[in-house]
Amino acid sequence: MFKLLTSQKIFLASIISKFLVFFFGPEKKIVKRNNINYKIDLNEGVDLGLFLNIKLEKKILNLTKLLDKNKKLNLVDIGANFGSVTLPLAKIFKKSKIFSIEPTYYAYEKLITNVNLNPELKKRIKTINSLINSSKKTRKVYSSWNFTNSDKKHKIHLGSLKKINNKNIISLNQLIKKINKKVDFIKIDVDGFELKVLRSGKKYIKKFKPIIHLEFAPYLYTGSNNTPRGLINFIKNELNYNFYNEDFKEIKEINNYIKNIKKRSENFFLINNKDTKSLKKLI
Repeated sequence: MFKLLTSQKIFLASIISKFLVFFFGPEKKIVKRNNINYKIDLNEGVDLGLFLNIKLEKKILNLTKLLDKNKKLNLVDIGANFGSVTLPLAKIFKKSKIFSIEPTYYAYEKLITNVNLNPELKKRIKTINSLINSSKKTRKVYSSWNFTNSDKKHKIHLGSLKKINNKNIISLNQLIKKINKKVDFIKIDVDGFELKVLRSGKKYIKKFKPIIHLEFAPYLYTGSNNTPRGLINFIKNELNYNFYNEDFKEIKEINNYIKNIKKRSENFFLINNKDTKSLKKLI
């Protein structure tokens, strides 16, 4: 299947956005997808994806093949944005607790709005306005892909930086310690900060061995201390995890695979080596 570069996706999305706004009126509106309510802005890339039913991260729901949706689990969504993963997880895992983490004020307000639009799901969601990181230096994070504003944008994915709650930058270890329960799943979508997030949670990741869902965009890694190979080595050698595609097919030559991604992103499941027996029924 032909896969578009991130910049190509954004370009096409901007054209579609203008078309929809012209024919359907005001940009902001409430829509229902899979019986979940969302307030969206058709001038925002991530919102537009949901409106078109192509930004629902459907493959992440393969998680139900490994985790029992009838058990009380603890699921963590890091980089939640407006809730496109948080809300479906809360809908499916009816006895679980979802910890929804979004660092920017801009996206966090949207997340709160969407959670409040779904009172039944809200009971299972804990929203947290924090940045999960091993460093206190970060002040802004990409959380907007707006087609109309004039903000300075990232040269490839065209995202705009938004201010974060810099008084609440915590490590993943600190977060899990506050949760004070076993964490069963972690979704990470942090635009190049993946290694910092994972390093900051090494202690509890090794202890609880959660299933991890990770968005990997090699073009976001710059500098000698932040490379795709560095992230891969940390995951495989220090955490003892392997890479799987979203249908749970193991990717054995992950370094070669990543070279072919280039200027786009791809999602992976990361599973601890000791838990691979549970995958046999899927392969």
